[in-house]
Amino acid sequence: MKSNSKSIKLNVLFRVSGGRAIGKELGMGHVYRCINLAKQLEVNSINFAIEDYGGVIQVLKSHNFKNIFRLKKKISIDDDIKNIKKIIQKNNIHLLIIDKYDRSVKKISKELRKVITTIVISDLKKIDYNADLIINGFIGFKNSIIKNRFDSKCLIGPKYQILSKNYQTNKRNKKKKNTLLEKFGGFDENNISEIIYKEMIKIPKINGKIIIGPVTNNQKLRKIISKKQEKIQIISHVKNLKNEIQNTKFGVCSGGITTYEFAALNVPFGIICQYKHQKQTAKEWSKRNLAINLGFPNKNLPKKLSRLLIGLSVNKYPKFNYEKIVDGLGTKRVVKEIMKLPIK
Repeated sequence: MKSNSKSIKLNVLFRVSGGRAIGKELGMGHVYRCINLAKQLEVNSINFAIEDYGGVIQVLKSHNFKNIFRLKKKISIDDDIKNIKKIIQKNNIHLLIIDKYDRSVKKISKELRKVITTIVISDLKKIDYNADLIINGFIGFKNSIIKNRFDSKCLIGPKYQILSKNYQTNKRNKKKKNTLLEKFGGFDENNISEIIYKEMIKIPKINGKIIIGPVTNNQKLRKIISKKQEKIQIISHVKNLKNEIQNTKFGVCSGGITTYEFAALNVPFGIICQYKHQKQTAKEWSKRNLAINLGFPNKNLPKKLSRLLIGLSVNKYPKFNYEKIVDGLGTKRVVKEIMKLPIK
């Protein structure tokens, strides 16, 4: 028998992978996206089933999430499904939300949809999942609600990008203190922050902040944190990223959620790809004349950064029009659709 989710308080389980997963193209983006959604759902209990490659559980606890189930790293698909079913039964879970970047999602969502209302949060142009709802805020999609080949409802386009509640109110700061803000998610696997720092200190008129992320293990930059640089501040994490973005004139980030955060606050940005799958994201932003695509960290990157920073030092900032691209209300729209779902 089915009941509508509006009539009951929900017990929700997020199935997420992330952390210091070198070579797995993971990082912390999926985790933070789920945190953003979890904090806005009208629920009784939030639970996380985590494949933690380092640092994820600490981050969840810092956001006051307590119901955390640790899964084995590199868990097999069959064991994954078996473990999730056990968690669902033992904790009376009503709703499953899957956000992980690998091929196993198709089988996991198909099998678990048979026993529980299932949602998949996906990236790029991937929407063919057998689930009750698919959420994909990719910039390469035109904003729309469609059905996929499994007759599953799909919310697609940047209108549905899941961001923190902070971005729902957009009061722009006219007086910006910093030239540059650099952020490469919770895990900077390729130490891009160090490359940028070396170029920034060469140019006297450049000031700003580098956020290296809570699970990034770059000892060189962490030592600089304690020196309290006046021109360039290096910090491990911030409580309110929105305030930092509002206070800067230009951003540099990887091709993940942070691109949408800069766009929501009308701050121009450049993208340095951390992973292969971000290449498509960077191309889409660049194709729409909404960002500078700096490519991957290679021998040419320092020269590209130097040219960009020299331009910024003489107030040559690119002008991009982000109006109506990302309004910060994506999570609110997603929650509204989730609350319409029938509970199995």
